[in-house]
Amino acid sequence: MSSQYIPSGRTSIVKRGEAEFQLQTECAIIPHPRVTTTIFSKGQVLHKIERTIDKEVTSIEEMHEVEDIIKAQHLEVSKILREEGLPSQPASRFGQADKKIRSDQIRDLPSVEKVYLVTGEGKLVGNRKVTKEFKKMFKHVLRELPNMIGVFAELPGHGHNREEGIYEIELGRILLASTGVEFFLILLKPETPYDIIAPQISGILNL
Repeated sequence: MSSQYIPSGRTSIVKRGEAEFQLQTECAIIPHPRVTTTIFSKGQVLHKIERTIDKEVTSIEEMHEVEDIIKAQHLEVSKILREEGLPSQPASRFGQADKKIRSDQIRDLPSVEKVYLVTGEGKLVGNRKVTKEFKKMFKHVLRELPNMIGVFAELPGHGHNREEGIYEIELGRILLASTGVEFFLILLKPETPYDIIAPQISGILNL
């Protein structure tokens, strides 16, 4: 990562009952390029959640793309921590440093081909290769994403949070899922029944 292309990290405080956690999400390159969210409490590191990125950041465009990933991962971990707290059992959600976050869990479902993160403004997150790949297959969807985000109404008094839910863009092929703070564009294997895949995704996203 060039010193002139350092993505901005994010920090925040998450409270659950009497417990208070500090979150820090940033990009690192050693030993490999990745986005890491660290959970602290009273100065002690409790857990780390990592997502590998394709390559080092070498341009302004790539820097902004990684900043979108940082924002999405930070919000995702914040939501889990706020709603579920910090699990104490080793096998639980944050039990291991390499435990998969939600988008990766969705990607592992048998009926799912690909998962793309989407910003609250309807922008596909990822490098040019990712965007070009999706645009090649579903140009019309990419063009309408900002409007599609609008199906999840903004919640009054909750900042920029929106409704949670799953919206079927194309029958048996494309879904748009909202946790209220982040969004996932989900490409399914052809003719996947909604009534089968939707409960699986809802369970992962805690909808």
